[in-house]
Amino acid sequence: MLPKPSQLFTSLAAVTVLATGCGGDKSPPAPPTEVCTGTTVLDVLPGTYPNAVDLSGTGALEVAVLGDATLDARTLDPATASLSDPDGSAPSVSAEALLREEDVNEDGQPDAVLRFPLPSLVGQGVLHAEVSRLKLDARTRSGTEVSGCDRAHASDHLLRRLPAPTGPYAVGTTTFDWVDTSRDETFTDAKKDKRELRVRVWYPASPVPRAQPAPYFLVRREGIAQLKEDGLDTPARLLDFVHAHAVAEAPLPADDTRFPVILFSPGAGVPPTFYTSLLEELASHGYVVAATSHTYTTGAVIFPDGRYAPTTEEPGGLFGTPFFDVTVADLRFVLSRVRALDTGDTQGRFTGRLDLERVGVFGHSIGGAASAIVCQTEPGVRACANIDGTFQGSWKKGVSQPFLVMHTQASDDGTHRSFIKDRRATVYEVAVSQSGHLTFSDLPLLLELVKTHDSKVTAESLDTGTLEPAERAAAITRAWVLAFAEERVKGSGESPLLQGGSGDYPEVTLTAHPR
Repeated sequence: MLPKPSQLFTSLAAVTVLATGCGGDKSPPAPPTEVCTGTTVLDVLPGTYPNAVDLSGTGALEVAVLGDATLDARTLDPATASLSDPDGSAPSVSAEALLREEDVNEDGQPDAVLRFPLPSLVGQGVLHAEVSRLKLDARTRSGTEVSGCDRAHASDHLLRRLPAPTGPYAVGTTTFDWVDTSRDETFTDAKKDKRELRVRVWYPASPVPRAQPAPYFLVRREGIAQLKEDGLDTPARLLDFVHAHAVAEAPLPADDTRFPVILFSPGAGVPPTFYTSLLEELASHGYVVAATSHTYTTGAVIFPDGRYAPTTEEPGGLFGTPFFDVTVADLRFVLSRVRALDTGDTQGRFTGRLDLERVGVFGHSIGGAASAIVCQTEPGVRACANIDGTFQGSWKKGVSQPFLVMHTQASDDGTHRSFIKDRRATVYEVAVSQSGHLTFSDLPLLLELVKTHDSKVTAESLDTGTLEPAERAAAITRAWVLAFAEERVKGSGESPLLQGGSGDYPEVTLTAHPR
């Protein structure tokens, strides 16, 4: 779990973050019910992204209602349309009398563009300094109710846009809910519970014309719950101001290319979403990345039916065997389900599109430690990576696949030294100066945004290191993890970074330990 602002990391952070408030008998309350479910898709300020609104404007705010097979947007009645702040209590503002027909997202379906007077939106408090999204309510001329939400923000509000992926592919994202019927859930008291996992997938996609990227947390309640679990004194809408690049449910490229697969496991108490910058980068270079939310151990989870699974378990020291063993079993189960996706994805997206001869298992912290055991037990895996995690379990037996060990420059982790000394395959050791345990996540990129609401938060309290600017930390993590994946998972030939070249990264020290 991430630390509360007053807490500091210690050398044990390579296994997990030391924090209070996780585990124990008392679970945090469930986040509030989402008030912005909606029946259709909106596009505030159609044709632009992000949706920055000048609150001093005197014109009108345009909002497009996107038509689809179930909604002919031309039938909307402008007299019934209103716009509100779903997270506030201000009265709604009515639309102007006329709508404009336009195919805003170029999908062949007519859309309806409504106009709302900006001075009224500001005067009524619908648009304000901290607004993060807007909700439209309307009816068609036949009386069918239509509603939807889209993100918007005041133009002078701090916005964190994650670094753009550098690969040749656009990026799509989706989620799966998988139940391992062969395993009982050991982290709850219910005797009939089976182990259930949420897995978020980032993948190479065809560009979707004028599509807006998905929210940072696909399930907004999950992000709200995570902020509460982390003990941060921030508003629920904070993560609405974080913008990533993947488009939800985007189609794969239209050819028959099979893409290599990377399984990713996060650190204790850290949800997969907090690694979005790295995982989008991998997907843009042609990898299908399946990142596991290890239920009750790696951050808040909201299941599709609304059930809330908080973080209740801690590793309990360097070698928390039940916690660790469940993490490994989760990854092996996810690998089996990914293999099944290639055989028959119910949505058809991934059927016959996964190159299961080229699979890597990567992870951060305890997830990185678990990757080593998956490499031991799954010989079909081509390469594994441990990003700043202390090895656990049966790691002393060694791993026969190429391995990446990435850690802070100041690391004195004895398990890393021993793993490298007794290696059974090539190990690439990457040490990063000025880094902290969470340098390798999105947290350095989010720090300034968090600090605008919680001044107690610092790079030291979050252990995000001192690399400046924050994009530097993301660039280093992305470059070296991608280089390892390209050479050892995809097999694209020798990577200059792994052959001794430092590129533009003097903060990085590479030591290649041949077999």
